Amino acid sequence: MKNDIVLFYSFFIIILISSYNVYAGEVNSWDCNKFENANIVGDGGVYLGKLGPRWISDSIFNSSSSYSSTWSSESIYNTSSIYGSSYSNTSVFNESASNPPVIVSSAGFVGYLSIGPSWDAERFSPYDIKYTCDWD
Repeated sequence: MKNDIVLFYSFFIIILISSYNVYAGEVNSWDCNKFENANIVGDGGVYLGKLGPRWISDSIFNSSSSYSSTWSSESIYNTSSIYGSSYSNTSVFNESASNPPVIVSSAGFVGYLSIGPSWDAERFSPYDIKYTCDWD
């Protein structure tokens, strides 16, 4: 019985880890222009940084930026913040989030920064944007 429980939890953890990389709307290289320098705005109008190359001071891909940190309350990479946890309805990393951060460019609404759900074409994963646009 104990081995069955251990096996079940091991299988469950493997499924969770492998499903973590499921992405939402597909990003193509020609989409990078619409994302570059776009602002990320969280629930309540909180500024969460910009999308763009790592040399931009407030880019979420700039490792020196507070917007890419694991400690800032205004970072999507802080798993304890409402914008980076896996359970918050305002988080990028909750596939079922009802109110993920918005991506806004000078032209207006671009979409949502979110890992899912995969059928929602208005949601874009930060990982997909980063690697497709070569902003790492």
